[in-house]
Amino acid sequence: MPTTILIIDDDESIHRAVEQQLGEADTWILHACDPVHGIQLATADRPDLVLLDMNLPHMDGLKVCRHLKEGEETRDIPILFFTVADNANHAARALEIGADDYIRKPVEPLELKARVHASLRTKRMVDLLRVQARIDALTGLKNRIALDDSLAAALSAYDRAGAPMSLMMIDVDHFKQINDSRGHGVGDEVLRRLGEVIGATCRPHDAAARFGGDEFAVIFGQTGGEQAVQAAERLLGEIGRAGIEASGTDRRVTVSAGLVRAEDLDGTPVAEEVLKAADAALYRAKADGRDRLVVSRGGVRG
Repeated sequence: MPTTILIIDDDESIHRAVEQQLGEADTWILHACDPVHGIQLATADRPDLVLLDMNLPHMDGLKVCRHLKEGEETRDIPILFFTVADNANHAARALEIGADDYIRKPVEPLELKARVHASLRTKRMVDLLRVQARIDALTGLKNRIALDDSLAAALSAYDRAGAPMSLMMIDVDHFKQINDSRGHGVGDEVLRRLGEVIGATCRPHDAAARFGGDEFAVIFGQTGGEQAVQAAERLLGEIGRAGIEASGTDRRVTVSAGLVRAEDLDGTPVAEEVLKAADAALYRAKADGRDRLVVSRGGVRG
């Protein structure tokens, strides 16, 4: 994937110099000669790095930096300042408000490349850590933190634009018996295999997560009504066809599930209400004999 660098500087010679030094086949250079245009480009294109001049007309670089660091879309973009030799105090202030580094003018090509590559390398590492922090290590699905964000986004779309959404909770039947009789290693393998099936079956606009322990959650995006029931049954069917077994036994692992659709709830539901309704449906599925789906405010699908 190409790297995108945004230059915000009113000196055209700086744009030419950066383009010459960094304009490689896998690097896109965006240009802005005034701060307002630079902020607009940063917000719209979300570059991997911003090279920002300290002295800009109408709005100095410090104000631009503060604006970018306060914006939800731009706050994680690393910023390197261009500054002149006698602006050490400004450079220190820039670092205090969120800049990552600075480069003195006139720009030395080797220093420019070194500092830019160091900042991009750090950003890639931070991005990787940020992704890993939202992934369940055992199953490779989203973790609870990422699920909460996805659920909030789905409910916001439902409230704002009426986009349908549904949530299904899934729980492994008799999982404690598997752990007690076969060991936690076998239990972990069951969860890993189940996570594989769930992840492979979900559609691009769905979100699957390990909710905790042996419980999983799936947000069916853009899906409500009977389509949500069909999506849930299709997923449970794939789990059944996978024939997951606890090692050392010939017993097929089964799951119970509860499904709630946003339209089943009164008014504009919040995340806590949706989770509670799905969990209540899951509880009924277990109480009614396990290995089945219960639809909140609906019938039992066995």
